[in-house]
Order: sequence, then structure tokens, then C-alpha cells
Amino acid sequence: MPSQHINLFQTKTTLRPVLAIIERYIKTVSLILLSVVFSGGIMVGIAFLVFGNQRDSMEVKKQQVMAQIKKEEGKESLFMMIRNQLGVINAILPTQISYAPFLDTTMQVIQSFPLSSFSLGPKNSIIISVSVGSTQEAMTVLSTVLDMEQKKQIVNPILQSFTLEHEEKIQLGLSYTVVL
Repeated sequence: MPSQHINLFQTKTTLRPVLAIIERYIKTVSLILLSVVFSGGIMVGIAFLVFGNQRDSMEVKKQQVMAQIKKEEGKESLFMMIRNQLGVINAILPTQISYAPFLDTTMQVIQSFPLSSFSLGPKNSIIISVSVGSTQEAMTVLSTVLDMEQKKQIVNPILQSFTLEHEEKIQLGLSYTVVL
């Protein structure tokens, strides 16, 4: 039975010899070009994967660092407040004087007798008023003042006033300068 298909295409075309040589090179060049494009595509894909992973890991690190910064933000604000307060304290401290020596000397002078008044004067001077019950107690206070002067704890002690109130109450007014 004869074939029902007729092939009208030529199976072999005749080309000029120059074109036949070029055709062979064109096939080789096209295969090389195709392999270069294909391998370039694969390399670009690999580069996207690698750089994408690096970008993602960097994004995760960035989020971790931002969270850590947020966590430390409160500590930093406290640190800044403390640092500012220390600056103010350092400015104030050189001009401040301690009242402890003044109070200590006053407590030694009055012993356990009631203190009626206390005032801090210029150049470390103190003026006090103390109430005692008898002349013997008044002598005790005055001898304490003299002992403190001999020990160089105070200088310039002055008995400012000696007042006899009622029959058994004596008010002593004293002034002295504390040696710092």
C-alpha cells in the first residue's frame, strides 16, 4: 500500500560552501551561547539565594540589636539623669560646708542640758543659749568650754549673757568659733 503522506520539503538544501562552513560554526556558537546564558542564569539564581540569605540574616540581627537597644534605653536615660545630677552635685559640693563639726561642738558644750537657741554666725562662729538648773551646772558648762578651747576645738569663747530666771533656772548665752 502506498504511503499516504507526501513530503514536499527538501531534506537537504544546497548551500554555497561558505555558508556551509558558517552554518557549522553557528551551531557551535549557538550551543556555547546557550550554555553561557544557562550557566549565567544559574549563577544569578545562586547569587540571589546567597545574598537573600545574607540579607535575611542581617535583618534578623538588626531586629535583635534594635530590641537590645530598646531594652537598654531605660538604663541609658537613668545614666544620663545621674550624670546630669552628678554635674550639679560637683558644682555645689565645693561651696557646701558640713554642719557636723558645729553640731558636735555644741553637743559637747551643752552636754545633757536643754538648748534654748542655736545660731550659726559668720566665719564658723556659733551663738547658743543653754538653760541649766544651778550655778554648779553653769560652772560645768563653762569648764567644758574652757577645756575645748585648750584642746583647740574652739577659739574665742565668750560668755555673752548670764541670766538668773526664777529661783533655780540659769540661762547662759555663749559664743565661740569652731576650729575646722
